[in-house]
This record gives sequence, C-alpha cells and structure tokens, in this order.
Amino acid sequence: MLFETLELTAESSKPLRRWRAQLDLSFRESDGRTRFDHCLHEGPLRVQRLFYPEPGGKAHCYLLHPPGGVVLGDELEINIALNTGEALITTPSAGRFYTVDKHQETQRQTVNLAVRKGRLEWLPQETILFNGVNAQLETRIDLEESSQLAFWDVVVLGRPACGETFTCGRLKQTLEIYRQGEPLLVERLAFEAGDRVSQSRMGMQQQSTVGIMVLTEVPGMPLLDQWLEAVNSDANCGAFTVTQRGSLMIARYLGDDAQRCREGFASLWSTAVRELRGHVPATPRIWHT
Repeated sequence: MLFETLELTAESSKPLRRWRAQLDLSFRESDGRTRFDHCLHEGPLRVQRLFYPEPGGKAHCYLLHPPGGVVLGDELEINIALNTGEALITTPSAGRFYTVDKHQETQRQTVNLAVRKGRLEWLPQETILFNGVNAQLETRIDLEESSQLAFWDVVVLGRPACGETFTCGRLKQTLEIYRQGEPLLVERLAFEAGDRVSQSRMGMQQQSTVGIMVLTEVPGMPLLDQWLEAVNSDANCGAFTVTQRGSLMIARYLGDDAQRCREGFASLWSTAVRELRGHVPATPRIWHT
C-alpha cells in the first residue's frame, strides 16, 4: 500500500493525499480450468476466488476496490494477462470518481490487458463521474494472433438517478487496441463540462451516458440488425449503433440510461457468443444482486 501526503495548496488548508493501488493478474489453463497464474496487489485492489458457472473451465473473476470510489489524487493501475484459457472479469458494483472541487490533481485509472492465447471478456459495471471530477481513464489492450476479446466500457456523467447533472469537471479518456503491435482501434475523448464536445450534436449531445463495446469475433449482420431493432425500440433512452472496422465489431451507446446501456451490451454479448460459439454464456451472478 502506498499512501503519501502532498504539500499544501493555496486553495486548501488541508494537505492533499495520494493513494496508489495496483493489481497484477495473470491466468493460465490447467487441468481443464482457467486458474490464477500470478496475483500481486498493492493498495486497495483485490480479487475474489474464481467461479466456474459454465462448462469448459471458463473462470469468472470479480475485481474489488474496497474504498468504493476514487478521490482526489488516487491512482488505480490494473494489469491483466491471459496466457491460455478463458476468463471473464467484472466488478460487483459501479466504479465512482468523487468530486475534487477546485483542485487540479488528477484522478487516474489505467487498465492494461494482454491476451496471448484464449479469450478474455472484460465486462465491468459502469464508471460514474460525480460532478466536479478531474478524471483520466486509460485502457490499452494487446492481442496476440489467435487471441479473442469481448470488451465494454460505460461512463456516466453526473448522477442522473438523483438529479445531479455534470455542470463542472473534466474527463480525458483513451482506448487503444493492438494485435501483434499493429493498431486496430485508437480513440481519445477529452472535454470539460459545458464545452463544445459535451454539447454539440457531433459530440456528447448533452447526454449523460456513453458506452463502447468491442468484439473481435464478428457475428452476421442479419443478427446484428435484429439486435439493433430490439434495443433501439425506445428512442427516448438514447440509441445503440454497430459498425465493423476490420476484424472488430464496435457497438456504441449514447443516451441517459446506464442500466439500459449495460443490458443492451449484455444482450449483444450473449447473442454473439450463442451465434459464434454455440452456447449461451452464464451471466455473472453479481449482476443480479
């Protein structure tokens, strides 16, 4: 655990603090099941024991952050490698980035995923950015030649459920996906509350929830069209889109209903797995509690 006090600022009589947390995990298939190959943590990041709710030895792993949120100066780093086998990683609840008021200290989360052989599913619950955050979210994914990926990321601005809108604060977000060092997808989003990116029709359109899902195994377009028709039946809660970029299928959501976004992505994930792999995947039990 690393906890250090920073020097005083002119804006506050209290010292700033920094709490750094790091989790290093690797998985490997052994005796018909995907198991931990390596697990090292520093600070408040943990994992529970693995669950095996479906045949074939696929591991379900719950990533825990006991403090329940990221505050002024916190830094989270998550490094996960899948060497062989299949693993699904999720979280028991939404991540939260709390208000930092007038401080300029960054709240940072860095996720590095390496899939060497097998299939990794990174399906966390949403990240909620409270009004007044200074958040930086960075994700890099490195795939080897035969590895497969299912990934989603959902970000909520403010707390719509209790009427809090995102009127101040800033976000910098990057997503980079590579296969054998060649870029498949590189995206960057940076804005401050109320600026042109957050307001314009070419940007966030004043919506509170933005999500992206990426699959490296692309199901047939008729199936995707059926899925789009089903999830977009209620236009008042935002909209989903699907595009294909090379070997990637990319689904997006822009609206103001995080639950609908997660449920839509989960439906696409389940549909794609059933179509491509011949079985319905078991959803993590924690999603239903």
